[in-house]
Amino acid sequence: MLKILPFILIFLLPTGAYGKEKEIEITYLGHSMFLIKSDTVSIVTDPFDPATGFPAADVSADIVTVSHTHSDHNYVSIVKGNPAVVRDTAEVKGIKFLGIPSYHDNKGGTLRGKNTIIKWSLDGVTFAHLGDFGEDELSEAQYELLKDVDIIFIPAGGFFTIDASKTYSIIRRLKPKMAILMHYRVGDYGLKQLASVEEIKGIIPELEKLPSTVKVSKGSLPENTKIVYMDIHGGR
Repeated sequence: MLKILPFILIFLLPTGAYGKEKEIEITYLGHSMFLIKSDTVSIVTDPFDPATGFPAADVSADIVTVSHTHSDHNYVSIVKGNPAVVRDTAEVKGIKFLGIPSYHDNKGGTLRGKNTIIKWSLDGVTFAHLGDFGEDELSEAQYELLKDVDIIFIPAGGFFTIDASKTYSIIRRLKPKMAILMHYRVGDYGLKQLASVEEIKGIIPELEKLPSTVKVSKGSLPENTKIVYMDIHGGR
């Protein structure tokens, strides 16, 4: 009996005793730039030129995603670590990135050019970064490609991209687990043409504030969509 007791105890242990669910760390660096880190890889999205009006980021990464070539989204040289640069569909370090074509404006790109929505999965969580999406609405084909997204990074400041009203409409139809706003003005930071956080709150009343770094996992994501903005890492 004593010999089989340890064997029995193993089956009585709770599932969590075998190992914690993998967490992903998300840090907001300003504008449309985030650092997403797992245990095995780090990804930076749309690095900005400090002239954009945010604190210069001191960051290293394995991969940088870029939605388009404007300097406030394509300042790859600021990222240390000799990262691979993803601008469209690609597979890097075992991660499959899907580039979804879109436009930077609602005139078929004639005003500001093309924009690429970039989607990928990491440790069971599916992300999409909309870059400087400027169309009035996602197309049916774009919605179909994004329907399984858990966390979406979406612009909300208007002028160069969709405004908060269009952002809100897309979020409510897409229903991600979490929508993280970007490309807006907050305090002294950001382009003057963009709407402020206070103005966006007037349109998205359930908007919540999170710290500059948060940890998420597939199991920790909310059942219903949470719409948030984040403090800026290194900001005042």
